[in-house]
Amino acid sequence: MNLTVLVVVLAIYFLGMVGIGLVGRKYSATYESFVSAGRNAGVLMIIGSAVGSQIGNGFVIGGAGSAAATGLSGAWYGIGCGLGYLGIAALLNKVVYQKGFISLAEFLEDRYGDKMTSVVFSVATVLSYIGNIAAQIMAGSALFEAFDLNGTLGAVVITLVVLAYSSLSGLWGAYATSVVQVGVIIVALLAVVGVIISQDGITAINEAMTAGTIASDGWDLGNIGIQAILLTVVPVWLAALCDQQTVQRINAAKSARSSLIAHIISAILCVGLAFLPALVGMYGAAVYGVTDNSVFFVVAMESLPSLVAAIAIAAVIAAIMSTIDSMMVAFSTVMLKNLYQGIINPKATDHTLKRMDSVLSIVVAVLALVLSLQFDNIISLLSSTYVFLTACCLVPFIGGLFWKKGTAKGAVASSVVGLILVTLSLTKILVLPLLDLTRIVIAVVIYVIVSLLDKEGQKKNQERLAKQ
Repeated sequence: MNLTVLVVVLAIYFLGMVGIGLVGRKYSATYESFVSAGRNAGVLMIIGSAVGSQIGNGFVIGGAGSAAATGLSGAWYGIGCGLGYLGIAALLNKVVYQKGFISLAEFLEDRYGDKMTSVVFSVATVLSYIGNIAAQIMAGSALFEAFDLNGTLGAVVITLVVLAYSSLSGLWGAYATSVVQVGVIIVALLAVVGVIISQDGITAINEAMTAGTIASDGWDLGNIGIQAILLTVVPVWLAALCDQQTVQRINAAKSARSSLIAHIISAILCVGLAFLPALVGMYGAAVYGVTDNSVFFVVAMESLPSLVAAIAIAAVIAAIMSTIDSMMVAFSTVMLKNLYQGIINPKATDHTLKRMDSVLSIVVAVLALVLSLQFDNIISLLSSTYVFLTACCLVPFIGGLFWKKGTAKGAVASSVVGLILVTLSLTKILVLPLLDLTRIVIAVVIYVIVSLLDKEGQKKNQERLAKQ
């Protein structure tokens, strides 16, 4: 593939995305509208946001890379994304929309009547998002490496472009551009798979399995074992239930019904599409001998006409940037709206918040860039960030929604215990079987026991419910 063609297409594509972002500036006149899309997102934009937040990096690039090493089981990450959106539709959509909070921290503070719960969530979100953004930046390395260029340079380029991109129109711009990117990526995936099938790629994969050059049980969706499947699916599924982006996405919708329909469709799309990157990864390993994160790019460049391949690659990279953009907005909401304006300086002006947002974006991007250079497996890094987020946030949020006796002390205690268990496990000091499931069970038990013992908290709950 001609590098010049790719560069030209990337430049034109990115300018188009910037154009959409500029149109969306009318939805970000104030800081509040900047982080809520003016509460004007329809079904299509919610789908674009939901699918777009997954389909670029972990879903396509990470899924293909995992499949190149293990086979069709590389699809499990994408399946986990779909299950997460089903969980949102079934459990959270109606109640979260009725609450109307644009931030999960606001809900926690209102529910428990205590700022500490929102502080714990905010800190956990900040740390996990830095890791998640780092995983997205890794795509820059993969693209450059596919062209035998310096991967670190690729990560730096992606970071710089994202900084310019994320300052335009806030959440509305991220959602609108995601709609375009999701459409292009789906067409590109179908085109690549179509070419693979037309070139008798299935036979090539089978021959590679027989020869032992790729996993001999590659067609077995369960070949990595039940524990590995759970450790891939459960973190991303549970993280979706307590993610700041989830709350922000639901309450950016025009109506609760729009959000519900969009999340159900997003779930179906994610599960169905998850097998396409996996097939691409298996083909890339069998035919081109590529078994790392660059396999999608290599197959696209080698299998498709130069122009089509360039558009497909541009869409994937742009989707990654939209994902980072959405996370930057969510990050800003947590840091500035919840922590700074909510606790430190309640009188902060709109001008001050927007100015601080620009500085914050630079700091986050630099930290994420440094972290991205320490890892070489996208799915592994994403799973670690999801495990960390759920450790601190899942039980207090879900418990607060559905159990009236849960108290602030119970919420904080469950977060602290969850964080300790995850830290011990990730540092190999104490490895728990089925980490996320075991840790959640323990955190739930702590939440219930401490809440029931907290008589003062129970009294505050009753008073708060009486006022409502």
